[in-house]
Amino acid sequence: MDENRLNIDEGFKRSAPSRVHIIAIVFLTAAGLIISYGLTTLSFHYSSTNKFCSSQCHEMVEPYQQYLKSSHYDSERGVVADCADCHLPPGEFNKWYTKIHQGMKDTIMHFLLKPEEMDHQKWKVSAAKSIRSEACERCHKNLFPSGLHRGGLLAHKAFKKKEVKSCLNCHTNLVHVKREV
Repeated sequence: MDENRLNIDEGFKRSAPSRVHIIAIVFLTAAGLIISYGLTTLSFHYSSTNKFCSSQCHEMVEPYQQYLKSSHYDSERGVVADCADCHLPPGEFNKWYTKIHQGMKDTIMHFLLKPEEMDHQKWKVSAAKSIRSEACERCHKNLFPSGLHRGGLLAHKAFKKKEVKSCLNCHTNLVHVKREV
């Protein structure tokens, strides 16, 4: 090899990362992940509250007013179902997936559409399709209460046999329907 030849690697040699650097990188990465997870969890829970939806989204003003007049809010038994109880499915993964999917859709609608340009009926149908019967059954465990009329009894039996796919096949306008004040 020619002794006069310039070695381009000279002066650019890297030393192995020190133990302190590795510990700092691991610590900062872990701290970043923990903080990110905490902030994400807090925002997830806050954005699932009735207060958030009814005050932050102009699209939710009418549905929220309808909810306040429904038996899911003003129950004879004193049991109140929050919006997330129905509109978010059971199971953490399903909740996160739904929040991300619906959140992206709602955000686009919120910033690109004016309330008067929205097709509220289409939006209502889409929202109803996202409600799973498992959400209903968390509160309505007894599908055969005393005093249930014959039609209800037959419908609930068909539901239990999986002949009826969703509670909303029969109970569509329970909460979000225009009512007189």
